[in-house]
Amino acid sequence: MIAARIVIAGALVATGWAATANSAPHAAGPSPQELVAARQAGMVMSASSLNLLKGASANGAPLKNLTFPASGLAKWAAAMPALFADNTRGVASRATAKVWTQKADFAAKAKAFADSTKALADAAKAEDKPAFDAALASTAASCKGCHDTYQTPPAPPPKAG
Repeated sequence: MIAARIVIAGALVATGWAATANSAPHAAGPSPQELVAARQAGMVMSASSLNLLKGASANGAPLKNLTFPASGLAKWAAAMPALFADNTRGVASRATAKVWTQKADFAAKAKAFADSTKALADAAKAEDKPAFDAALASTAASCKGCHDTYQTPPAPPPKAG
């Protein structure tokens, strides 16, 4: 009888703990401002990685040494569209409204970027220099094509004097 009471008491305590644990508020996802900050940081790292890959390739670096940055660029390209969530539309950035009003074209341009960066990573891994150079050109073109359509130009630098 005492053992049964201990088991019942333990079950009640466990049930109460489980109910309390489940009712705890869940952490909210990133704010729109955090998504835009992540997007902007990723774009800077994307440009830096692309420039690193271009320079290293032009200077004869072994392609196997470029697999890691090329693969990182491909991962970024695959994840990047998610950072243009609808709730980021009103946050100050260089993204134009066309990102959200021309979703199909934006998605196609993002896919072209992802495809070209995947080809870049695959070529680096395979140590295929002609394919790597072609993928570099394709990646640069996909960046430019998207930015020309979906990004406002940077502000001109202040004039000296």
